[in-house]
Amino acid sequence: MKLLSPLIKLGILGACLGIGLGYLGNIHPFLDTFSHARLHASVGLLVIGLIVLFKKWITFSGLALVVGAIGVYTSLSGTVYSARPLAPHPGKPVYSLLHFNLYWINDQREAVIDRIIELDPDLISISEAATRWEEEIKRLDAKWTYMLHCPEHDDHGGIRFYSKWPLKTDDQYCGPHGSLAKTQVISPEGLEFTSGSVHLRWPWPASGPKQLKAIMPELETIGRDAIFAGDFNAATWSHAVNSFARTSGMKIVKGIGPTFIIDQLPLDYMWWAGLPIDNVMHKGRITILSAKTLEDLGSDHLPVLVRFQIEE
Repeated sequence: MKLLSPLIKLGILGACLGIGLGYLGNIHPFLDTFSHARLHASVGLLVIGLIVLFKKWITFSGLALVVGAIGVYTSLSGTVYSARPLAPHPGKPVYSLLHFNLYWINDQREAVIDRIIELDPDLISISEAATRWEEEIKRLDAKWTYMLHCPEHDDHGGIRFYSKWPLKTDDQYCGPHGSLAKTQVISPEGLEFTSGSVHLRWPWPASGPKQLKAIMPELETIGRDAIFAGDFNAATWSHAVNSFARTSGMKIVKGIGPTFIIDQLPLDYMWWAGLPIDNVMHKGRITILSAKTLEDLGSDHLPVLVRFQIEE
């Protein structure tokens, strides 16, 4: 028991250090890796800070509460509490985009495709459309007649971007290892805008940062109007996601909430243990009305349904 007090104090200092390092992701991707645990570590600090306050550890309690509060505040964009749904503009059609990491070994393939067809979105962003999905996913071709497929090098399947509206085939791009599908879409109003799907790998030491660096020049070419969705494998508040947004000139949609949870945990734990790594971005005449997660469909990710309008 004598060791308990110094261990708690050491844990508070360690958590504060880890949270602080996460703000330095612009220096090296290694530091940005710390940012993905920011929200969970900050909530933990707030709880511990309140507990040790009763032990009159004023210095450690104050440190935990201040750092925890800053950490929670700066990661609110990845929680549902920062959602800002807008009322649709009268007289203008409302469109939808569905993003979903199918999970390459998902055994609910028929149910997933049934649900996509039922939702009937105008645009679809899909990750991990593995080879075992080939038979079921062909059902989408009848209604979403335009598609850009950026394959991975292995069985995970890469990404696919489906559209009911025409895609310009002379201006399409696939990033390395299925990291980015980028194309020009022609809306029913005749507006051309850039859209597509994203699937980056995990943060450092995995190759997500290398993929992001490789596609940066292409992100700079994205035009005035755009909407993208994807599995960034990086939290909404991370340097990686913000770098993608800043380079492309897009805004990150807030309030989607946790979308990913590791296989070892049941989906019931999503809301306190999950990570907001499936993100949506937009700019120009694309106005996001809402973006929310849907029900479990057998993946380690939740689907994200986005409703949007196109301004004149």
